[in-house]
Amino acid sequence: MEYLSITLVLFAVFLAIYYYNKRKHSVFNEHGILHIPPTPILGNFGSIVTKRETMTEVIQKSYDLHPDAKYVGFYEFLQPIILLRDPDMFKTIAVKNSDSFPDHRQFVDKRTDPLLGGMLFQLSGEQWKEQRNMLSPTFTSSKIKSMFKQMSDCAQRFTTTLSKLSEKEREVEMRNLLARYTNDVIASCVYGVSVDTMKEPKNIFYVYGRAATLLSGFANSIKMMMHRNCPTLAVALGLRFVQKKQTDFFTDIVQKTIKEREATGTQGSDMLQLMMDIRNRKDSSKGMSVNDIIAHAFTFFFGGFDTVSSQSSFIAHMLVENPEVQERLQEEIDETLEKTNGQVTYEAIMEMKYLDAVVNETLRLFPIIVFLDRICTSPFELPPALPGKKPFVVQPGMNVWLPVHSVQRDPRYFENPDKFDPDRFLNDGKKILNSATYMPFGIGPRMCIGNRFALTEMKVLLCHLLARCNLKACSKTLIPMELDKGTLSVTAKNNQFWLKIEPRKNAHPAFLQNGMANGVANGVCKH
Repeated sequence: MEYLSITLVLFAVFLAIYYYNKRKHSVFNEHGILHIPPTPILGNFGSIVTKRETMTEVIQKSYDLHPDAKYVGFYEFLQPIILLRDPDMFKTIAVKNSDSFPDHRQFVDKRTDPLLGGMLFQLSGEQWKEQRNMLSPTFTSSKIKSMFKQMSDCAQRFTTTLSKLSEKEREVEMRNLLARYTNDVIASCVYGVSVDTMKEPKNIFYVYGRAATLLSGFANSIKMMMHRNCPTLAVALGLRFVQKKQTDFFTDIVQKTIKEREATGTQGSDMLQLMMDIRNRKDSSKGMSVNDIIAHAFTFFFGGFDTVSSQSSFIAHMLVENPEVQERLQEEIDETLEKTNGQVTYEAIMEMKYLDAVVNETLRLFPIIVFLDRICTSPFELPPALPGKKPFVVQPGMNVWLPVHSVQRDPRYFENPDKFDPDRFLNDGKKILNSATYMPFGIGPRMCIGNRFALTEMKVLLCHLLARCNLKACSKTLIPMELDKGTLSVTAKNNQFWLKIEPRKNAHPAFLQNGMANGVANGVCKH
């Protein structure tokens, strides 16, 4: 009798799951929207969970369902997603009608992760709009220029150390190495803390920052999927990315700095100071609280630590894979240094057209963000996906995706799309950058607020690095590039970018002399 009762209960649970799954996965059949038949529970994410495919491959299969479809269906587990395919619709959703699609779908709950959950990216509605408007002046060209020396000093220290590596140390894993540079830049330009992670790789700023911001990898991808698709369960299990001791560290450093500066009247040349100025502004309607500043400072750390180091690693890899591009870029750098007597200046960096083209082309081929997402907040009618089909009304709460990687490799928009060709940005740069087919930093009001800062950070690094060193393939270099399977972001296989660094024999003498003269005078973080 007991066995029969247990069997009936299990059968009832199975039926409930079956019908719930069937109902959730019936949306696109009911509306005649093209889609790949989903796997029960897993939807179209099965090969991600089992690490058989990359996120780019999974989305590409749906993107390729029909060449003329304006959109197709896609299931993230049980969640129905509208996957847009038409650049005009990108503008319609993310720009013209952004009021109906104003927010991102959250990937972590603030109850378990107060730092990640409080980031600008995670905010929604009026709260996001108000905070974004207050922060926007922080990222103007003039503000970034004011922090350029700090950024350049970090690049100089970093590349000086690389140029002096012994023969046996020259084969390096670039992503982890570059994270030391991005850590120092953010520590200096955001928090006003001077660190030299190449000399002290175990400084607490780097150790805690790395642990708090590295969301790539299979385990973290599973956590993120849980938060996105089963938020109640994720909170109940206490699944968090940033541990309490890391949260406390980044909270304390902001609180102590604000308290010290207000007590002494000290002014810093960093983003923390800019946010303090916003907080103290008399014309601010609601102002910016200390908790807001803590969250925003971490937003900049999170947005610039792993993403910039990963993106810079892709650039370095493409220069190794295309040595003629590297040589041409070094020629531009040398010519620029000749004009500036070996000085790396903000104006000089901004005028280097080939450097700009190399960075933009890498962002086109390997955008770290595979897709952009928007949440619908009011019913919105889409035109028929194909001629003869019916319009589809996106309901509040439904998710819409813009497939960045697929569009940026679509032969309809880019000739020889899989070829690394920086010249396309020299010939049609403005046209490409202003189109809805190039979105590595997003599109519309939700576009990445720190894109100028990130681009400058990468360009400064490349200028210093290539002025001193040559990048070459080593025995572990993946040529052609292979992407990691089972993760939501774009990264190399096993999350590693191996190459060899060699000092240049023909480096510009005035540049080297300036480096020696400036030295490495900054202190090291003792927090």
